[in-house]
Amino acid sequence: MEQQDNAAIESQPTAISVSPFKGLAQVFYNPAGWFEQIQHKPKVLVPYIVLGVLTLVAFYLMSDQLVEMQLNSPQLQEQLQGQSAPPNMRQILMYSTVGGGTLVFLLAPLAAAVLALFWGNVVFAGHAGFKTLLSLMLYGELIFAVGHMLTMPLVLAKKSLAVGFNLGVLVADRGLEDALYVALSRIDLFIIWEIIVIGIGLSVIYRFPRNKGLLTSVLSMGLLSVFGVLAAVVKSMF
Repeated sequence: MEQQDNAAIESQPTAISVSPFKGLAQVFYNPAGWFEQIQHKPKVLVPYIVLGVLTLVAFYLMSDQLVEMQLNSPQLQEQLQGQSAPPNMRQILMYSTVGGGTLVFLLAPLAAAVLALFWGNVVFAGHAGFKTLLSLMLYGELIFAVGHMLTMPLVLAKKSLAVGFNLGVLVADRGLEDALYVALSRIDLFIIWEIIVIGIGLSVIYRFPRNKGLLTSVLSMGLLSVFGVLAAVVKSMF
């Protein structure tokens, strides 16, 4: 009996303390190894804070261009009816753009985790906790956030948002709210990288084959991009 108890104790996995900061770099060069480490002890707070800071800085750096785009939008011009914008409108738009844009961006990993939970647990009969999937999405989203930050020097130099590592730059003259621009901008180097990394993580967490993990990634994080394109199409119709 004592031998059996000792064998049972030895068979239990040893708890290893993993620093959440380690994954900030490892997700770029060894995502499978990182997700193996955190699948039983997911990290959420640190990647969420880092993602929030990067997003806030990016929106702040783009705020002048974003506010200018809103001031020149046909919808606002129609509301103003030919009158000048109030003196404080630019400041109000700046705060709402930076704050609101950051908040919306930080809700994306939550939505992606819910979608992954549905596809992975319900449709594909796997098993994973929501916190684990949220941790995966947060670390995966860091790839896009870092890629977005890399475009900031171009945005500031050209004073234009129509720059980046995506196909949207080919039709940027149509406007940033144009449905075709929105669709092509989703074909982005860092978005593709992010979806692949999340697919690797899902295959690790669910013990899926790699192609099934990638499919689950496309059906979760990738589906959010599709929703964005559909929203642009609907907006262009009205």
